[in-house]
Amino acid sequence: MCRIVHRYILKELCVIFGLSLTTFTFILLVTKLFALTDLVVNKRISPDIIALLIAYTIPYFFVFTFPMSTLLAVLMTFLRLSHDNEITAMKAAGINLYQLLPPVLILSISAYLIDSFIAIHLLPKGNRAFNDLVYRIAKERAYIGIKPRIFNDDFKDIVLYVNKIDPSGKVLEGVFISDQRDPAFSSTIIAKKGVILTDKENKVLVLRVFQGTIHHDSEDLSTSSTTYFKTYDLVLNLEQLGQKRRTGEIGESEMDISELWAKIRSRKNHDVKYNLMLMELHKKFSIPFACLVLGLIGVPLGIQTRASGPHAGVSLGLIIFLLYYILISAASSLGESGLYPPVIGMWLPNILLGILAVFMLKKTAEETEIRLINYFNLLLHFIRRRLRSLFRYR
Repeated sequence: MCRIVHRYILKELCVIFGLSLTTFTFILLVTKLFALTDLVVNKRISPDIIALLIAYTIPYFFVFTFPMSTLLAVLMTFLRLSHDNEITAMKAAGINLYQLLPPVLILSISAYLIDSFIAIHLLPKGNRAFNDLVYRIAKERAYIGIKPRIFNDDFKDIVLYVNKIDPSGKVLEGVFISDQRDPAFSSTIIAKKGVILTDKENKVLVLRVFQGTIHHDSEDLSTSSTTYFKTYDLVLNLEQLGQKRRTGEIGESEMDISELWAKIRSRKNHDVKYNLMLMELHKKFSIPFACLVLGLIGVPLGIQTRASGPHAGVSLGLIIFLLYYILISAASSLGESGLYPPVIGMWLPNILLGILAVFMLKKTAEETEIRLINYFNLLLHFIRRRLRSLFRYR
């Protein structure tokens, strides 16, 4: 009897999980696609490069959509079972709440293991590949990183500001350049127009500016000079553009566990950088672990929530996951500041929601109403009533 019930519940869980994972990931991909549209329309980056950039971000999305989809699958399944009185029928057949947990545990543990693999192995590779591709694009088409009326400091000791960029994206208007590469003799260049030329063979970038002035100042400001020009070439080494990426200083999100652990052990000062690396290390385990916690909390929520229909399940699921996200964001900020150990910051949301899940499971098994869920039921009823009255008058 239990085996048949388990297969029945597990099948529904897997279907809803698959649909939720596809939907949430697609929504996040669309938002990313909108952010990259400017590169296709205005910067003429080929669609296949954009597709690669999007593909490299999928592991990052999966890390969050797996716990969210697990929660929604469990919540909507038990919400539907409760609304159709199937939970009552199972109780009448002698099946208690704890005997309904194996399918939930199978889904939650499976999601946890897959999400852990993604967070530990695929996410660092995806982040690194994404940043490497952006670096290569920047080397080939350095002008894509330049935005009008925004200071650009991609090159070491050089700050570039342009007032306007023509529709082709290659002609700069109202150019301001601060060149601090030579501390003994800094220079400021102001030009009417400019273009960026790439010399791949010599690995240099030429910023050619027209009709402007160069102001030179000595380090102690004792001497200065001004030179007028019609055309001036500022030669930049392309390797400078990738200096942040090629000196070994990759970001914490691009490191795998061994790299993070080596960096943590070699760092003597427990400063902000140390806290960031330690949090990134524990994040690879704590966020996938949320699949287990959120999966368990979805059972009592689904059974005791009186509202029916997918809209109620989605609303409640998003609220719970938003609560989890707020907790982990707040804990991350406090852990980064060193207010308490980063380990606690990364695991505290799971601990709090885990305790809540155990408490709610116990109360639901004892058929005791939970006040918190009752308040949510009242809130849903109020919102539904207000929406009905609103559409009725329209």
